[in-house]
Amino acid sequence: MVACAEAFTANLDSKEIRYVVSERENGGIIIQVPFSGKITNVIFDGDDNGTHPALRTVFETCPSDRIADVLVVCNQMNQRFRWVKFYVNNDGDVMIEDDAIVTPENAGEELFELLIRTMNIMKDAKPSIMRAMFG
Repeated sequence: MVACAEAFTANLDSKEIRYVVSERENGGIIIQVPFSGKITNVIFDGDDNGTHPALRTVFETCPSDRIADVLVVCNQMNQRFRWVKFYVNNDGDVMIEDDAIVTPENAGEELFELLIRTMNIMKDAKPSIMRAMFG
């Protein structure tokens, strides 16, 4: 397993947080962490020992007739929250994403902190995004 992914899963194990690990074609790893009905994928590339992971969460699938409204709210959320990026992908999914630069020595704590921040931001942004989608 990629060194930074090992450090992150060791930290999750120490906190008794459940997760699922799958391998990527490039030798990297995806660690899926569930939270409040959503799954955050922590993606590690194998070619750099996992030192540039990305955290990606599919927040919700946007109705096609509401994409313009949701894009406005994503822009507002990007202005409000500096730790993550909100966008609508090509499939119409509202995404929340974060990137990091870590080392095997600090990956466990750093990525756990980013995971918690992402989850808290997701919780805070939910009412605005849901209003834009269904409101």
